[in-house]
Amino acid sequence: MQPNGHDPVRDAGQCAALRRLRRVQLTEARRIRQAIADGYTLMPALLTSPCRVAARAEARQVAMWLTRTRLTWPLPTRDRAFPCDRIGRLLGGRDHATVLHGVAVIAARLASGRQEDAYLRHMVRALGATLDATYEAEGRPHQRAA
Repeated sequence: MQPNGHDPVRDAGQCAALRRLRRVQLTEARRIRQAIADGYTLMPALLTSPCRVAARAEARQVAMWLTRTRLTWPLPTRDRAFPCDRIGRLLGGRDHATVLHGVAVIAARLASGRQEDAYLRHMVRALGATLDATYEAEGRPHQRAA
């Protein structure tokens, strides 16, 4: 133990554990991206492309929303949700503000009772069920942000 109260061995162990958790969470985020691509019958590369076609943009925004709401981040953050800058990097280098906008758009559409958004609600439920089934098959608990 050092005079400042830090134990280098314990700190190194905690850092290694955090790195492992971050790797797992990034893998889960990539899994969500793949599930979105499968659900919307898109190639995964199209989710990361700069294309602004409405169907691809919606799929990308659903990926943002699912990643933000289903995954937690192992480092201390304000709300422990998956950081928007990381989500943006996973989806083609988008800015964190773009991710925040995408999450807000999907959240608003899911909360609205509009008939036009019924397909979106169906897709989100189906994709969530697919991810939950994957977690169950692997014997891991479901992940949801607090």
